[in-house]
Amino acid sequence: MYIIFILSSLLFLWQIHRNASFISDSLSDYLIKIFFGLVSCVIPTGFLLSELNLINQAVCWGIGINILAFVYYIFFKKITDKQPFILINAVKNTQGKFVAFWQNRPFLSKIAFSILFIGLISTTIINLIIFFVTVPNEWDSMTGHLVKCAYYLQNGNMNRLQGTTWTVDFYPNSLPTLQIVFYHVFGEKGFKVIHYLSYWFFALSAYGIAAKIFNNFTASVWVALLSALLPTALVQATTTETDIVLTAYLGCLTYFMFSFKEKPTKLNLSLIALMSGIWIGHKVTFLLIAPAAMVVAIHTVLLKKEFYKNIKLFLITFVLAIGIYVLPTGYIGNVKEVGKFSLGSLSAPPIVMNWHGIEHFSTKDKVRNLGLNVGRYTSEFLNFDGFRSAKIGQKFNEKFRVLPNKALNKLNLEGNRFTVVSYFSFEHPIRFYLERPYWGIIGFGMLWPIMIFLLVKLLRNYKHISKSEKSLMVLSLASSLHFLSLCYSAPYDPIKARYFLNMAVWCMPMLAIYTFQLSGSKSTLLKFYYLLVSIIVSLSAVCTTLFVRIHPVFAEKNIFNTNRLEQLTIGRPNIYEAYKKFDELVPTDAIVALGTQQEHEDFEYPLWGKEFSRTLIPIHPFRSAVKPIPTQAQYLFYSKGVIPFQEGDIVLGKSNKQTVSVVEESEFFLRKLNASLTPQ
Repeated sequence: MYIIFILSSLLFLWQIHRNASFISDSLSDYLIKIFFGLVSCVIPTGFLLSELNLINQAVCWGIGINILAFVYYIFFKKITDKQPFILINAVKNTQGKFVAFWQNRPFLSKIAFSILFIGLISTTIINLIIFFVTVPNEWDSMTGHLVKCAYYLQNGNMNRLQGTTWTVDFYPNSLPTLQIVFYHVFGEKGFKVIHYLSYWFFALSAYGIAAKIFNNFTASVWVALLSALLPTALVQATTTETDIVLTAYLGCLTYFMFSFKEKPTKLNLSLIALMSGIWIGHKVTFLLIAPAAMVVAIHTVLLKKEFYKNIKLFLITFVLAIGIYVLPTGYIGNVKEVGKFSLGSLSAPPIVMNWHGIEHFSTKDKVRNLGLNVGRYTSEFLNFDGFRSAKIGQKFNEKFRVLPNKALNKLNLEGNRFTVVSYFSFEHPIRFYLERPYWGIIGFGMLWPIMIFLLVKLLRNYKHISKSEKSLMVLSLASSLHFLSLCYSAPYDPIKARYFLNMAVWCMPMLAIYTFQLSGSKSTLLKFYYLLVSIIVSLSAVCTTLFVRIHPVFAEKNIFNTNRLEQLTIGRPNIYEAYKKFDELVPTDAIVALGTQQEHEDFEYPLWGKEFSRTLIPIHPFRSAVKPIPTQAQYLFYSKGVIPFQEGDIVLGKSNKQTVSVVEESEFFLRKLNASLTPQ
């Protein structure tokens, strides 16, 4: 059956190639539409298979995605004519552009590009090694994201589970469909595939947006290189975080909007509507991005008369996209479980919104929270992230921060006022930036000067601004609104750097301005500054990938000498012995009742075992009473404080009070429930 699934997957790849070739006009356009074809077919297939209790059947996936790919082919034939695109010719054309691009570069420009290319090659090799050597082990996935996937594979559907952690039930089901289909192809490492692909398509969409704005190959390549070397993107490329996928969707949506600005066709309008549905259905944080996206939409779409000529097509396609990609993803179930509609109820239970939201804040506190966050997140951006992951970079960053700390200290930003997870500090002892870096010098050393330059030019001489500069000013406005939205919407969170990756979609195309200055400026000092920035960007990118704590490369216990369970628990090494003991004592096909607790954020994902053959049944729903132990359960795994200890229960592991952690460590116990049912 697996062979049939692989063959059907190959047929699917051919189908999305055919579809993309039918509607593309360049290699980058083709690749972005390949990504669109992939996600647009997989997601609804997962929703349908869930209804049929077949989500754990690989062959059914192969059939479903092929049917949808063919439906899309018929749709594209109805709304557009075939484009004169041939893949091999597009590859040759791009190769010719690269040759011409390199031959026409000035000497210093060649050095700058070479440094960035070396940085990209180095980080690509490192991240590929990490991808293939490690298993997914990011904290939120151990408690929620991949726990969902494991339950869905176990049960055959994506029904609500009353899980221990709120994210199991409240996070949308769009992403798990993609993680599960790749699991069927590649096994456990397949859970990471969509995230790694999203990293590349984020960079490619930045290239495409820059190409639409400037029609300049050099500028577009520069933007793509810097996007691919962005520290926060590099870290998320090999994890199972949700935000990098949302960023790829937003990048594709923005690319389609600028494509419509360039060519206001029915095809581009339909792609905007469909991609909007995919983006909205992925995660409720689309609401935080919506104001910025609307600004870009006005500039690229809503001011075009062709939009209103084809508004019926747009509305029909958009409504279909909402029905296909948004309604089944879980937002409705979230509102039903909360019991009333609010923006917060779309994403989390009320108690979580009290921790992470501001709906319960007074107007005065909302303003205070906004003001503090503007200062706090601005401070976070003003670091050599990536580079400071290394010891030498950390020392350099400490010296760099002397003046900013003195200036910002006057604002009284530090402390735990309006914070979640942990307090704000200019130098937090947990060093969250190792897993949650911001943008390093790309942010404060490159983007901030451009935004100031664009603002000055707008104020001084608006009438003589070029079309491309107007587009950049719109993107600058969008990024500012996006930043303010993130600052306003929640208390300060030290791990929120991943959210700001979405904002990079608006920001990265602005970096294209440097290529014109690099080739046209006569200032040697300015050119050497670009070289220095290129060196720091590449160095920061390499350090980012080499010093991630969940993927240690140089530590005594590293990715090359640790086993699967050690990798899964590397974020919480104190639980390793308990989970190892559990693995030794509990048969791989046993039925286990889980008495874990959300307050301690107990890891559940490792308990399924390497082959995912155990059956786990959660009995301690989030913030609810413990349910009766199921009669079919053969073992009970529980955390201290959830189930009373009984004589005969096995102590698996005790907490370490010396551990520096944002949550309290658990003590774990195992109870054998029914010896006669225990597998031999």
